[in-house]
Amino acid sequence: MNEYITSLGGADYKWLILGLWTIAAALSRPISGKIADNISRKSVMFIGVIVSILISFAYPLFLTVSGFLLLRFLHGFSTGFQPTGATALVSDIIPQGKRGEAMGILGVTITLGFSLGQALGSFVEATFSIDGLFYTCGILGLLSLLPVFFIKEDKEKVKANAREKGYHSNWNKIIPKMDEIIAPEVIQPSVIIFLSAGISGMYFLMVPDFSDHLGIANKGMFFAVNVGVVVVTRFVAGKFVDKVGARKNLMVSLSILLIAALITGSAKSEVHFLLSSLVFGLGSAIGSPAVMAWTADLSNPKYKGRGMATMFIALELGFLFGNFMAQLIYDNNYDHFFKAFSFAAAMALAGILYLIWSRKKAKKSWN
Repeated sequence: MNEYITSLGGADYKWLILGLWTIAAALSRPISGKIADNISRKSVMFIGVIVSILISFAYPLFLTVSGFLLLRFLHGFSTGFQPTGATALVSDIIPQGKRGEAMGILGVTITLGFSLGQALGSFVEATFSIDGLFYTCGILGLLSLLPVFFIKEDKEKVKANAREKGYHSNWNKIIPKMDEIIAPEVIQPSVIIFLSAGISGMYFLMVPDFSDHLGIANKGMFFAVNVGVVVVTRFVAGKFVDKVGARKNLMVSLSILLIAALITGSAKSEVHFLLSSLVFGLGSAIGSPAVMAWTADLSNPKYKGRGMATMFIALELGFLFGNFMAQLIYDNNYDHFFKAFSFAAAMALAGILYLIWSRKKAKKSWN
């Protein structure tokens, strides 16, 4: 995508490729969360997947920077819907003591899809052109739509939830009130996901250009080489969340991400760069199930969609912030890579300090 928008004349707008996506996703989260809580979890998933399919097939029709960025914004609504419904469904059927493990399994499927997509993207583009890549994404979207039909959902539980709140019209079930946009009970995991997503956002923007700088033809190779580590780690990390708690897992995760950012930023060779991806993958894999399980545990049972939506809003804003800061510091200058990744390391440190501070504050309130 970085290369594509550059070919259209928009090299300075790379950060908006993910930035506009995340803005749309964040704007749609309160609506998707309310629909998930009061109408149907599955309907939210259907909306997200269908939007992704339509936009994927539309990309070849928009051949200007502004047109491409408009589609990126619209495409973000897919992310604003599908994961909200999926995570709410998982939290419905998994008991509290098993949520870390369950979110770890969910995270594995996300990671596999993401890593395979990154790895295959360059190959598909080289073989079938950029339009072929967009059409392939649309076809994958169609394939992902089929399993949603077979997912079982307790609709009566959701409808009873709506009746209990006095929501009888579709307007009340869809349009969120001010106090339904943010779930205050999940602020702590949301702060952590904002910071960790910010680190990932910086990686997403700079890794393709860094790969090009080091002569790596497949720009998705960085994310492909760590898939094995990520899959195994997420299974194990999910179980550890249930045993030792989310905070300890996140402390380890952020510490590893801090080290990863410094190693990646200082990479001078392909081997060094790809080895750093293993460290980054390890840190990300440990943190993801922890923050998702923590959010599920803290969410009000009657407002699970709202709780998950709040966490995902923080995720999207983190991606946006990380992308913007990466573009601002890196500024398409290869000499600025280490400076930019040092900022990512500082975000990890900020997360560690916040976990320590918030833990002490919580203990004080208990006393």
